[in-house]
Amino acid sequence: MLILGIDTSRKGFIFIGKKENILISGNFSDRSTSGQILPALNDLLKAEKIKLDELKGIVVGLGPGSFTGLRIGLSLVKSLSFSLKIPLIGIPTLDYLAFSIPISGIVCPVREAYGGCYYASFFEKREEEMIKRSDYLFLPPEEIIKISKKFFPQKVTFFSSLEVSRIFLKFGGNFSFFQGKIQPKRALLQLGLRKIKEGKIDNVDKLTPLYVSLPRIGRKKG
Repeated sequence: MLILGIDTSRKGFIFIGKKENILISGNFSDRSTSGQILPALNDLLKAEKIKLDELKGIVVGLGPGSFTGLRIGLSLVKSLSFSLKIPLIGIPTLDYLAFSIPISGIVCPVREAYGGCYYASFFEKREEEMIKRSDYLFLPPEEIIKISKKFFPQKVTFFSSLEVSRIFLKFGGNFSFFQGKIQPKRALLQLGLRKIKEGKIDNVDKLTPLYVSLPRIGRKKG
């Protein structure tokens, strides 16, 4: 089963997967636009000699992240899903990032947002099982760390960029940052395939991006 995967919540990526393996992928150099996505998809199909109608499903990252990027990406995959008559699966970006961290226990992927705040969510991982243990958050680092203390004596493992980890470590606490490599594309593919096998197909008309905060232009001043 050939699956198209895409996430445009940040710079973004696109891939074609088969079973649980990534056949070919590409990354977007800047914030994802329709002018980048369609040529990238055509390049992947051409490189693997795959016809568009051979795709059997689509999995898309829902964010949180760039409001514009998410809307563009989701609009495109909705159109593809409708025209090709194939299932569309939406996975929150923080979910597949957590799933890609290869350890058990309490994990929390963190993504920089804006205004000194970060997107985050806590998950408990037990082998192949993953349980969401908090809401999707939009908070400053000290507030996220405060929530992490609720899991004591369990130690929380955060995952983020080196720059973000340095900011969080300044506050101290019973936590660490995962330093190893992760495979986010493969994690998105695996979670998407799992939902397809379970028959948990999203309604194309009702699927929306995951907005944890208001767009910058939509925030009130003062």
